[in-house]
Amino acid sequence: MRHGALGVIAAAAVVATFFHAPILQDQAYHAFADARSWLGLPNFFDVMSNVLFLVVGLYGLRRTVSTNRPAYTTLCVGVLLVSLGSAYYHRSPSDATLLWDRLPMTVAFMGLFAMLLEERVTTFKTLPVLVALGIASALYWRETGDLRAYILVQFLPLVLMPLILFLFPRKFLDGRLLMVAVAFYVLAKVLETYDRQVFSSFVLSGHTLKHLSAGVASFFVIAAVPATRSVGRR
Repeated sequence: MRHGALGVIAAAAVVATFFHAPILQDQAYHAFADARSWLGLPNFFDVMSNVLFLVVGLYGLRRTVSTNRPAYTTLCVGVLLVSLGSAYYHRSPSDATLLWDRLPMTVAFMGLFAMLLEERVTTFKTLPVLVALGIASALYWRETGDLRAYILVQFLPLVLMPLILFLFPRKFLDGRLLMVAVAFYVLAKVLETYDRQVFSSFVLSGHTLKHLSAGVASFFVIAAVPATRSVGRR
């Protein structure tokens, strides 16, 4: 029944996405509130706030974990590449540069989702399939202008993750830390939505704070994977 519930929700989301009208990229999305330059770097704060992803990704790669190393490494590499792709995009926002922001995000999302599925739901190795689907969703948007597949890949795992944590027994991954990560990611999306309103009353824009909140979310995701203790030399 638990597997059936997840399957029904996933199938319903796919069907609803298929029958929804194509969703096109709003070009106003690229007009971020904080366009200040500093040290010759355009959009300085939106660019440099991505450093947190680099720090978190490197931190994750330095850890030694005892569960599903391929998915965990994919997650960490995805987070690290988000810092580069997002910085590249925010230096000169456009649909062409946005692709390099979205590709690593799908890799990170799918790495996390595969790790959770393979730990609690299925013995099937989902990582290659999920990463391929994530990358394909971003490429499909770039070729067609239709965001539906990318939106599905990004938000369906966010819907299913709390259900998986609730319905399936706890094993290695710390469900509490994963839920903290989800909360910070939701906060990031809210800050992104109210980019200009936040900037009108604060020194940083909503989008800059979105990067910081999402970076914190990625830290809690990585921290939810228990590290093994290294044996020191005598």
